[in-house]
Amino acid sequence: MIKDLFRRLILREKSSSKAFVDYWRGKGVSIGDDTYFYDPQSNCLGLNYPFNLSIGRNVRITHGVTIVDHGYDWCVLKGRYGDVLGNTGQVSIGNNVFIGMNAIILKNVNIGDNVIIGAGSVVTHDIPADSVAAGNPCRVLMPLSKYRDKRIASQLDEALNLFKTYCASHAGEIPPKEIFREYFWLFESPDKNGICSCEAFDQTMHLIDGSFTLSVNLSKYSKPMFDGFEEFIKYCCSRNCKEKL
Repeated sequence: MIKDLFRRLILREKSSSKAFVDYWRGKGVSIGDDTYFYDPQSNCLGLNYPFNLSIGRNVRITHGVTIVDHGYDWCVLKGRYGDVLGNTGQVSIGNNVFIGMNAIILKNVNIGDNVIIGAGSVVTHDIPADSVAAGNPCRVLMPLSKYRDKRIASQLDEALNLFKTYCASHAGEIPPKEIFREYFWLFESPDKNGICSCEAFDQTMHLIDGSFTLSVNLSKYSKPMFDGFEEFIKYCCSRNCKEKL
């Protein structure tokens, strides 16, 4: 408690996501519920006019993300020609958006709902809803539905790789099932109420405000690839042994 108090006193509005959100809401930025800044100390909202920025619900903003509503490059023009030339605009970020590490979002940009922005992107123009975009300048790479298909196809290989990495660093141990909290749909379905066999899986089911019911309903029509955790582990052990031969 004392440590948290000192953190708030020293870091002030950057001490936590909640403090950061409350601070900018107080300045006039529109920020929806369940929007989270993972590292407020590294985030920069360069805003001449806070009312220029609107952020929706369920937005995840990671380390080093910068959002600006203006440019001061006109100082060079003023220094050369004497002009006073304003340079400002709005930034709108929709609902259910993920913004990767060190991305930069410039003025006059609208990011639609259900969008993933890749790490290091420089967003200079609008990004449509239901898409995955990355790069400098940021461009759409694929529809969100195609990205979903790619992620589904990669689940087993990634879970197997996690198994092998764990075993390599924990000689003679079998990974506890909690290690696979992001991959448990490979071997387990929640019950009709969305309750799982361990707390780690329950927490995963409740990630992202408002998505729990979606996950429960989807799980009713999704059959796990394996008949339980033990069968999954047997598969991983078999694959691991074959690859070592």
